[in-house]
Amino acid sequence: MNNLEDEGNDSVKNQYLLFLLDKTLYAIEALHAQEIVEYTQITKVPTMTSSVKGVTNIRGNIVPVIDLMERFNIGKTTIGTKTSIIVMNYNNGEDKIQMGVLIDEVYEVDDIDTSNLKETPKFGSKVDKKFIKKMGRYEKDYIPILDMKVILDIEELSKSVS
Repeated sequence: MNNLEDEGNDSVKNQYLLFLLDKTLYAIEALHAQEIVEYTQITKVPTMTSSVKGVTNIRGNIVPVIDLMERFNIGKTTIGTKTSIIVMNYNNGEDKIQMGVLIDEVYEVDDIDTSNLKETPKFGSKVDKKFIKKMGRYEKDYIPILDMKVILDIEELSKSVS
């Protein structure tokens, strides 16, 4: 991480990309997002798990696209005018793979101070705790900060449907 820390300062501000999914605000560390693109045609890939919607062409690269709602087992993303794909680089050992996640709407990029990060509660979230890295205080509420390493786990996403 490229954080500059003042000597004696216990808190550091980290940038997060905030987005809406099923009317709920979520965050990921901004450094994980390579770019955000408008929703584009996705070509289905047979025998993949339902959360892998297929692949799309982004700037000449074939990028697998994951539906976060299906990955979280809370429904399917409804494609609308603000639906976007967050393109990320996923490190799979020595390989760097571009992957996209489908979201309802980009909210903003903002700082969340490390002193405002808390552990994920053991219950009370509609999303499985394994997908949530921390809870971050944003404005007056705590929002889930997602663990993209777990969400984009290639081995789990590669399991074919029987």
